[in-house]
Amino acid sequence: MMLKNFSDHKIIQKSFGWIKKNLDPSRSYIILENDLNKQPGSIFSESLIAYQYLKKGNYAWKKVNDAKSSKEYLVIQIDPENEDETLGSVMGYGFSKETISYLYKAEK
Repeated sequence: MMLKNFSDHKIIQKSFGWIKKNLDPSRSYIILENDLNKQPGSIFSESLIAYQYLKKGNYAWKKVNDAKSSKEYLVIQIDPENEDETLGSVMGYGFSKETISYLYKAEK
């Protein structure tokens, strides 16, 4: 399962389909998507203030690059409950309104 290595924060080369197949259904996730064709460089650089929020909240995350589609993803594992509030908090830390976000809620 993908989450075993979330703590190393290394970028992996996989697709969005792979991400969805490897989510733990008992956990919730925020997935942020960036189209690399629309701007040069990653919006998920290590200097992003959002990482301080994620570290403080003890969230696990992983960066995924999909070279075929020229997209990058930031997959954040969050606790079930309050997913919408957590998404709002994460988006408030420097992501533009054009950043696509997906919210996967844990199965109950």
